[in-house]
Amino acid sequence: MTSAAPSSPILQRYAELPAAVPKHVRLRDAIAAAVQAGELPLGSKVIGERELSEALGLSLGTTQKALGRLMDEGFLVRRHGHGTFVGEVRKAIAGSWHFRFVAPEGGAELPIYATVVDRQLVTATGPWSEVLGLDPKGWVLLMRQVDVDGRFTCASRMYLPATRFGRLLRMAARRLADTNLKDVLAGDFAAPTLSSEGLAYTRAIEAPDARLMGVQAGTIGMQVHITARSYGRVPISFQVMSVPPGACALKLDFNPPGA
Repeated sequence: MTSAAPSSPILQRYAELPAAVPKHVRLRDAIAAAVQAGELPLGSKVIGERELSEALGLSLGTTQKALGRLMDEGFLVRRHGHGTFVGEVRKAIAGSWHFRFVAPEGGAELPIYATVVDRQLVTATGPWSEVLGLDPKGWVLLMRQVDVDGRFTCASRMYLPATRFGRLLRMAARRLADTNLKDVLAGDFAAPTLSSEGLAYTRAIEAPDARLMGVQAGTIGMQVHITARSYGRVPISFQVMSVPPGACALKLDFNPPGA
C-alpha cells in the first residue's frame, strides 16, 4: 500500500512541525517519527519522490535529500524497480500455494510481497461462515495487499475462526509482513494446511479491493474463493483473492509447491 494519501501520517506530522525548521529536516523528522510510532508499518511502500514533493509543495531536491538521509539511517530502503519501503529489504514470500504468477515471456514464478493493511473481528455471517461454520467469537479477517514483482497488485481477504485464531489480531504487524500465512498457522497454532480447493469467478472488483489494487472500482478481474483444510479435512481458512486484468498467467495448481 502506498503510504501518503492526503491524510497520511507523513503529511500530518510534517504540518505539525515548526515551519522554521529547514524543509528537508522537517520531512526527515516527520517520516522518522511516523516509522517509530508504527504509523508506517515495516515493509510498507512509501509514496514516490515526485508525488511526495507535489503533496508537500517541496522541490524534488529537498525531498531527495530527506529520503537519502533516511536511507542512510536505515529508516527506508530502496528496492530497484519497485520503489522505496520502510525498514529492511523485503524478502519474497516462499512457498505460496495460490499467488503463483508467470510473466508473458515465461520463466520462473514471479516473486510476491504481502503487506497486512487491516485486521478486524467480523461477527456478521457470509460466505466465510458457510465454509468455516459458525463461531461464537466471530471470525478474524486479515486484509492483505500483495505486490507481484512490482508489476501489479492483488488483494486478499482471509477469514479464520476467532475461537482458534483470535491471537492473529494481536500479533505484531512485522510478524505477518511478507510471510506465508500457512507457516504462521502451522507454527503458532498447530494448524498446518494440508489441502485446499478454490473456485474462480470473473467479477467486477469492488471499491475496497480496487483501492488496494490501484484500479478503478468496477474493473472486471478475477476473484478466487479458496478454502484451506487441515487435519481431518477441517476447513481452517476462507480466502477471497482478487486479481486485476493483465498479461501475467496465474497457475491454477492448488497442490503444495513441489508436490
